[in-house]
Amino acid sequence: MAQTIHTFTKDGFDIRFAVIPELTHPNDHFDDDGETARAIDAGDYEWFIANVTASKNGIELADEYLGACCYATYADFMDEGGYFDDMVDTAIELARQNIDSLTAD
Repeated sequence: MAQTIHTFTKDGFDIRFAVIPELTHPNDHFDDDGETARAIDAGDYEWFIANVTASKNGIELADEYLGACCYATYADFMDEGGYFDDMVDTAIELARQNIDSLTAD
Protein backbone atom coordinates (compact mmCIF):
# COMPACT_ATOMS: atom_id res chain seq x y z
CA MET A 1 0.00 0.00 0.00
CA ALA A 2 1.33 3.43 -0.96
CA GLN A 3 2.14 5.96 1.73
CA THR A 4 1.99 9.62 0.74
CA ILE A 5 5.13 11.43 1.85
CA HIS A 6 4.78 14.88 0.29
CA THR A 7 2.37 16.86 -1.89
CA PHE A 8 2.86 20.19 -3.65
CA THR A 9 1.92 22.10 -6.79
CA LYS A 10 4.26 22.67 -9.72
CA ASP A 11 3.48 24.18 -13.13
CA GLY A 12 -0.25 23.96 -12.43
CA PHE A 13 -0.18 20.26 -11.52
CA ASP A 14 -0.77 18.67 -8.14
CA ILE A 15 2.23 16.47 -7.41
CA ARG A 16 2.17 13.59 -4.96
CA PHE A 17 5.25 11.71 -3.81
CA ALA A 18 4.38 8.34 -2.32
CA VAL A 19 6.39 5.28 -1.36
CA ILE A 20 5.55 1.62 -1.70
CA PRO A 21 7.46 -1.10 0.15
CA GLU A 22 10.15 -2.63 -2.07
CA LEU A 23 9.67 -6.39 -2.14
CA THR A 24 12.92 -7.38 -3.81
CA HIS A 25 15.79 -8.15 -1.49
CA PRO A 26 18.53 -5.51 -1.23
CA ASN A 27 21.20 -8.14 -1.87
CA ASP A 28 19.77 -8.42 -5.40
CA HIS A 29 20.80 -4.78 -5.97
CA PHE A 30 23.96 -4.17 -3.92
CA ASP A 31 27.30 -5.95 -4.01
CA ASP A 32 28.49 -5.11 -0.51
CA ASP A 33 28.49 -8.43 1.38
CA GLY A 34 25.05 -7.69 2.82
CA GLU A 35 25.99 -4.47 4.63
CA THR A 36 23.16 -2.49 3.01
CA ALA A 37 20.60 -5.20 3.76
CA ARG A 38 21.67 -5.26 7.41
CA ALA A 39 21.39 -1.45 7.59
CA ILE A 40 17.90 -1.60 6.07
CA ASP A 41 16.87 -4.33 8.51
CA ALA A 42 18.25 -2.22 11.39
CA GLY A 43 16.14 0.75 10.26
CA ASP A 44 19.13 2.86 9.23
CA TYR A 45 17.85 3.14 5.65
CA GLU A 46 14.46 3.28 3.95
CA TRP A 47 13.98 0.65 1.20
CA PHE A 48 11.15 1.56 -1.14
CA ILE A 49 9.63 2.10 -4.57
CA ALA A 50 9.18 5.81 -5.29
CA ASN A 51 6.00 6.96 -7.00
CA VAL A 52 5.39 10.49 -8.31
CA THR A 53 1.93 11.35 -9.60
CA ALA A 54 0.82 14.45 -11.54
CA SER A 55 -2.86 15.37 -11.43
CA LYS A 56 -5.29 18.23 -12.07
CA ASN A 57 -8.65 18.73 -10.40
CA GLY A 58 -8.30 15.36 -8.70
CA ILE A 59 -7.74 13.50 -11.98
CA GLU A 60 -4.52 11.50 -12.10
CA LEU A 61 -2.89 12.17 -15.46
CA ALA A 62 0.53 10.53 -15.19
CA ASP A 63 2.82 8.75 -12.79
CA GLU A 64 6.39 7.60 -12.59
CA TYR A 65 7.90 4.77 -10.57
CA LEU A 66 11.46 3.99 -9.48
CA GLY A 67 12.24 0.83 -7.56
CA ALA A 68 15.10 -0.25 -5.33
CA CYS A 69 15.46 3.15 -3.64
CA CYS A 70 17.71 3.10 -0.58
CA TYR A 71 18.06 6.36 1.36
CA ALA A 72 18.54 7.33 4.99
CA THR A 73 15.25 9.25 4.81
CA TYR A 74 12.54 9.91 2.25
CA ALA A 75 13.55 13.57 2.40
CA ASP A 76 17.03 12.58 1.20
CA PHE A 77 15.42 11.08 -1.90
CA MET A 78 13.74 14.43 -2.57
CA ASP A 79 17.03 16.37 -2.39
CA GLU A 80 17.36 18.85 -5.22
CA GLY A 81 19.02 17.63 -8.38
CA GLY A 82 18.36 13.93 -7.92
CA TYR A 83 16.00 11.28 -9.23
CA PHE A 84 13.01 12.95 -7.57
CA ASP A 85 13.30 16.12 -9.67
CA ASP A 86 13.58 14.04 -12.84
CA MET A 87 10.52 12.00 -11.87
CA VAL A 88 8.47 15.15 -11.21
CA ASP A 89 9.49 16.69 -14.55
CA THR A 90 8.70 13.47 -16.42
CA ALA A 91 5.30 13.08 -14.74
CA ILE A 92 4.40 16.67 -15.66
CA GLU A 93 5.54 16.17 -19.25
CA LEU A 94 3.49 12.98 -19.57
CA ALA A 95 0.47 14.66 -17.97
CA ARG A 96 0.67 17.48 -20.53
CA GLN A 97 0.88 14.95 -23.35
CA ASN A 98 -2.16 13.12 -21.97
CA ILE A 99 -4.14 16.37 -21.74
CA ASP A 100 -3.17 17.21 -25.33
CA SER A 101 -4.27 13.79 -26.59
CA LEU A 102 -7.55 13.99 -24.68
CA THR A 103 -8.38 17.42 -26.03
CA ALA A 104 -7.23 16.91 -29.63
CA ASP A 105 -9.89 17.03 -32.31
